[in-house]
Amino acid sequence: MAFSLRKATIDDVDAISILIAESVRGLSKTYYDPQQVELSIGSVFGVDRELIEDETYFVAEIDERVVGCGGWSKRKTLYGASVYGESRNSDLLDPSTDAAKAPRRTPPGSTKRGRT
Repeated sequence: MAFSLRKATIDDVDAISILIAESVRGLSKTYYDPQQVELSIGSVFGVDRELIEDETYFVAEIDERVVGCGGWSKRKTLYGASVYGESRNSDLLDPSTDAAKAPRRTPPGSTKRGRT
């Protein structure tokens, strides 16, 4: 099945949120108990709207359904959803000393298919 890749938009936030939760639940269950997985969805993982606004976040689609997402950040925030404002640092990275960050997610059934 072929997929298309495009820049994510704010209109994709709901689909990305669902995908992130599905990915975390499916791919983390081997390492964490169910409570830890659910707590991580509510406290660690989520959509970073700043990446979407920076146009550095992308979605992969099959038949107009989001099946993967990811991108890179030029900001100092290590990771995390926009809702965790107190832990975010929107300052730009210094490319001469800082590496860009690359968050990405895929649903469990799509791993190791060239989409992660």
